Amino acid sequence: GALDAYQHFLKVAHAHDVDPMLYAEVHANMGAIYAMQGKEDRNSHNLKLRLRARSKAKEAFMEAVKYRPSLGNAWVNLALLVLAEGKELGESNEQSKVKESLQDARRYCIRALGMDNDDERSRALATKLIMDIDKMLK
Repeated sequence: GALDAYQHFLKVAHAHDVDPMLYAEVHANMGAIYAMQGKEDRNSHNLKLRLRARSKAKEAFMEAVKYRPSLGNAWVNLALLVLAEGKELGESNEQSKVKESLQDARRYCIRALGMDNDDERSRALATKLIMDIDKMLK
């Protein structure tokens, strides 16, 4: 599927010394696919698969922003992943970790807004998330 094609692309790009900044979106797209897999797995209540998919998503988004820090949608997706983790932690009564998740998500949103991010959709979502997070942190 798409993940296999992206993996192949990454291998070829590495083999030809292509600047990773030029294909940071590939990492972000892979992160989005892994994040969706994590959501699907939530319905099946398979915690191990959900955590693995979320971990891979987070890793892919981090790769994307490492190579292109202005990739706002990757920062926002990182924030959404951290918020999902915080929600699950809240269900297990780990309130200090919930607050930490909220703070991390807020930092990611700030990064999405503070960078040379011209993607209006990610800027709008980051702004809304910050307002929602601030309400929860009060």
